[in-house]
Formats: sequence, C-alpha cells, structure tokens
Amino acid sequence: MVRKGYNHPAIIMQKYLYHASPIKDLAKLEPRANTTPAEFEEGPCVFATDNLPFATEFLVPHDDSWANGGAFSGTNFFVIGDKERFREVDKGGCIYIVHSLGFRKYNKREWLCKEPVDVVEKIVFTSGLTAMIIHGVQVYFVDNQVYSNIQNARDHGLTILNSLESENEKLGFPVEELGMYRGSKKNNLR
Repeated sequence: MVRKGYNHPAIIMQKYLYHASPIKDLAKLEPRANTTPAEFEEGPCVFATDNLPFATEFLVPHDDSWANGGAFSGTNFFVIGDKERFREVDKGGCIYIVHSLGFRKYNKREWLCKEPVDVVEKIVFTSGLTAMIIHGVQVYFVDNQVYSNIQNARDHGLTILNSLESENEKLGFPVEELGMYRGSKKNNLR
C-alpha cells in the first residue's frame, strides 16, 4: 500500500504496526508525553513499529541508563546492565497490533500518531525476556562497566557484543554474529 504525505513522497507501508506495553488490557492507545524521548518536541503521541522483534524490546519498562537495544545488520539486540533490576520489572506485557492509517514515519524503525489508536489485536507475553528471545532479539546481561563501555564504544558496542555469549546462546537458540550494514560509513570504525 502506498501512502503519500509522509517524510518521503511515497512510502510503502504495511497495513499493521506493533506497539508494546507492560499494560495488558488496553483497548485504545492514547498519546502520552511520558513515553517520548527527551529531545522529542512534537508533544504526546503513540509510537509503533513495523518490526515485531524491535517491539518486544519495549515490553519491560527501562531507560537508557541501564538497558538499551538496537540492530546490527538487521539483527536486533538488547543489552541489560542491571540483571536484578530487569528481572524485578519484567512482568511481561502485550504487543498491540494497530492499523497503520494515521501514523507517519518518525525514524528508521518507528512510526508515530498524534491521535488515540484503536487496538485491532494483541499478543500477551508473561515475560519480556522470553518474548525478545523467541522473536530473535539477541539479549545480553552485562555488568555496569561493560554496559557503559558498550554505550560509549566508537563502533556502538559491536566488537564487545560479538565477544559476549548472549542469553539466546546459553538457552540453545541460534544466533548470528552482529555486523555493520555493508553500506554503512561506520564499517571502518573497528
């Protein structure tokens, strides 16, 4: 489906998007200011993504000071610098499926809508960690120093992450070596 009027004259957009929440009983998603990045200046909105594995990274409440995710070569990863804190707040949650109509592109993986959004369907998870792992997000528990090193690494933590054993590996799930996109200017940062 082609929609006009987004950041690009014609963006191909799928019919549904995913929104994660630790709250499991929502029928409508309301725009909220407290879920927006600090530098975000557009006011309250609903964020969603067209990438289900990426959505699972938001089932557990966290901030970038102790947990953060990303992707290398299309493989999502999530790094947790405080295992005990993560386990305490991991109560599972829902991935809400919503129609994409009314959303506009915010960045490479996120879309936003300034209006309330009706939920079409939901997927309930009892654990955010399990949701990430079964959807292929490579999860790493590290100590605070390693977390800080990853956050401040010139290569965005790629070298460090590839030297670690993920929770996925420990549980016997297949994993991929993380790498930069072939066309990335950051390929020469190693």
